[in-house]
Amino acid sequence: MSDVLRHKRELGRQGRLLSPGGTLESIHVSPNTRSVWHMDGGKSGNATCLGCHDAPCIELKEQNFDLGGELSAFPGDPSQEVCPVNAINWKEGGETVEIDNERCVGCGLCALQCPYGAITLNVDGTAKVETDDLDHVTVPAETGTTHTQAKKQGSLSASGGHFLTNLPEIIAALNDTQTTRLVRNIFLSCGVAANIRRKGDTNVRMDGLLRFPSGQIGVVEIETSPNVLESPRALLEDIAVLHNRFGVPMPEIVPVSVISSFPNVRVEYYQVIDDIENVLGIQCRSLTLASLFILGWHFRSLEKMPDDLFTTTSGSTDLLPSLKELIPEMPDLEPYLGAYRPFK
Repeated sequence: MSDVLRHKRELGRQGRLLSPGGTLESIHVSPNTRSVWHMDGGKSGNATCLGCHDAPCIELKEQNFDLGGELSAFPGDPSQEVCPVNAINWKEGGETVEIDNERCVGCGLCALQCPYGAITLNVDGTAKVETDDLDHVTVPAETGTTHTQAKKQGSLSASGGHFLTNLPEIIAALNDTQTTRLVRNIFLSCGVAANIRRKGDTNVRMDGLLRFPSGQIGVVEIETSPNVLESPRALLEDIAVLHNRFGVPMPEIVPVSVISSFPNVRVEYYQVIDDIENVLGIQCRSLTLASLFILGWHFRSLEKMPDDLFTTTSGSTDLLPSLKELIPEMPDLEPYLGAYRPFK
């Protein structure tokens, strides 16, 4: 975000300076309904927008992109925008935020970044900001109040919701900048430090880098078009660059293909991934956008990438067991063809 734009937003930002009237112990989130705060002393109430001055639902912190060490020099997208389509901003008067439903695609990234569960998804798939304190559970807050770290429980939306079931079509309608920002921000919501380069930046070949809480370094190729075969081929170059130029030990590198959906089982995509493992001993992972959003919408952190998680091989590709390992309660329903496994 430019300094000029940030300054304009600061001028219009008043905020309500509210906080929960107690210590938040948990926030229960359910599809198509308001979230509920559970506070100390047994008190509870419907979640509401507090008008946070730093607006975490609108702007990310720069430290979210910091990969540490030499990797900090990776030339990623500097934008701090949470919403990839700029559908959330301060309401006139600056006391609360609001959603532009004409722009909103229903990804829920703003809801995931809100620390208070004040943003939900409607039945039609668009986001909604709850602004009324129906249960009178807020109190005046002091400037600079630290945000709560209350755990969110439940799920933001069902796997059969509008965004997931229509995800390939929604992604196809986005431009390259919006797509890469969407990918970066869902990784951040899953607890993974992420930096994704801007399309057209010729200073670096790889699409992005990740740092998992475990310390593993992920190299990312994003390919949401049908031409997914280029993704594992590009990962070969990325592995070489990451090891040779950045000094990352080979065992710590996790190559990740982010795709919209799995291609037909007969496509060479799977054979190339087999070749990389057979020659280099490195397992490439495949994450569909559906799997990433399922993780984020269930408030799961992707702490590490053990050998059996999200692996892709010819003849044995199915993301559902990996998702079930992290989210035992999730349904088996595949939101669209190719979301979890190749179609035949």
